[in-house]
Amino acid sequence: MKSYKTKSKYGYSIFGEKPPKLDTETNYFINAESSFFPNCVIIQRVDNRFFCNEKNWVVPRISMY
Repeated sequence: MKSYKTKSKYGYSIFGEKPPKLDTETNYFINAESSFFPNCVIIQRVDNRFFCNEKNWVVPRISMY
């Protein structure tokens, strides 16, 4: 599975909460396409660790490199 970095500093807020922060220094896998946010993907850290109590994030596909 290919790994990516992200330019996004925050993921999308799903339930109106504060947007979840992302670690821009680590690598991520793309788990799936988002059903609710067009042109977005669901990502997870390669090392499978939590970051700021989050394990998955929704980010724009264009932010992945």
